[in-house]
Amino acid sequence: MSGDKRATIYDVAKVAGVSPSTVSRAFSNPARVSSDTTAKIFEAARALGFRQSGSSYPAHSHHSSILCFVMADVTNPVFATMLEGFQRAAHQANYGVVVINSDENVAIEEKTIRKMLPQVDGIALAGSRLTPAAILAIEKTKPLVLLNRFLDGHTCVLPDTSGGIGDVCRYLAELGHKELLYLSGPKLSWANGMRWRSAQEKCHEYGITLRHTPNLSPRLLGGIDGAHLWMQHPTTAVLAYNDMMAMGFIKEVMSEGYSVPGDVSVVGIDDSVMSSFSDPTISSLSSGSYDVGRKAAKSLIWQIANHANRERKTLIVPMEFAERESTGEAKK
Repeated sequence: MSGDKRATIYDVAKVAGVSPSTVSRAFSNPARVSSDTTAKIFEAARALGFRQSGSSYPAHSHHSSILCFVMADVTNPVFATMLEGFQRAAHQANYGVVVINSDENVAIEEKTIRKMLPQVDGIALAGSRLTPAAILAIEKTKPLVLLNRFLDGHTCVLPDTSGGIGDVCRYLAELGHKELLYLSGPKLSWANGMRWRSAQEKCHEYGITLRHTPNLSPRLLGGIDGAHLWMQHPTTAVLAYNDMMAMGFIKEVMSEGYSVPGDVSVVGIDDSVMSSFSDPTISSLSSGSYDVGRKAAKSLIWQIANHANRERKTLIVPMEFAERESTGEAKK
């Protein structure tokens, strides 16, 4: 704008090619405006130096050079590995990282993110339990990437769950296993749903009968609860939602006199550090956590640099199976 005249919503509307009322909604309630239109309006506002009191969108071109990494459970080693990859890529690009632990609580996650939004350039949601509407509202305010969750229209970084579970089922079938129990993770976990769906498809492919437990805690206690359920109707093999549940399961069944892998073979997911230090060591399927975090950071930084370009991608990271002491031939 020339002289001392300040830009108005009418100026922004003209440059963005929309109505003034649409500009107003984009700043007051971005969830009511399409993502493409919001991007045009914010770009026009930045170019014109438009400032609106109370707007969630930064009124200037200054960047904080800080990314926000939101994890579902700080005690879960897979998120620590994911954060490690994320931080490494962020620091290489001269970005700092702040971390939020939602503790599997949707209300805490949403409330804390809302407070952090004005302070950061972008948001990474790892294992988020937020609703699609809540995630869309965040992305209309700041660039966003999802880790270990898919939502159409967003950039998502995902492990190759189908391929990885397929490797596990083929391995178990070759060992003579005909029955598999899946220890289910949290009900609202996208990863849990994908793992169960992939297990159904691959068990059918390899002639393995599959059943599952009710949703359990993704911690040691969930594995212990799963062990009690397994003991009611034993199977020769168990696939746990994650390594912590696998460890809890192993400790509990062994305390009841069962042998691992003599009576039951156990497979975890995440290939976390604990899988190598458990006794017996746990055969586990990696979730590619480090690479998921690294790719997510790079994608988020690209979005920040190209904010007006709504190019959204789905990036797939391979999962690799590590055979250890907790699996063996099926009991005859």
